[in-house]
Amino acid sequence: MSEDRIRGQRIRRAMADRNFSKTQALAAELKVSVAAVSRWQNGGHVSLKNACDFAQRLDVSLDWLLLGRGNIDWHRDNQLTSAELQWILSLRTQPPKIRSLLTDLVQALSQSPSLRPA
Repeated sequence: MSEDRIRGQRIRRAMADRNFSKTQALAAELKVSVAAVSRWQNGGHVSLKNACDFAQRLDVSLDWLLLGRGNIDWHRDNQLTSAELQWILSLRTQPPKIRSLLTDLVQALSQSPSLRPA
């Protein structure tokens, strides 16, 4: 299946997940034609401006929408907690050997099937 069609599926999914079943209403809010939204849903060209407007209006990740990277709510998961920031800052003060060991540990943990996000 082509990347354009897969993007069209993501557009349809975003509309369904955000309870936007009326193409006409979405088109009016985005100030585009109903035909344009329909084309997007079928894998047709969508400009970057329209993709940004769409992602913002439906509160979905632009990376996910255009590239399939991450998940639909990926844009919400990009803030470091204060604890995470402290860990990073603490890591920077460690000697190279300790930094290397800790980095290897974190990488190994991230590759563990039991610890991967669903």
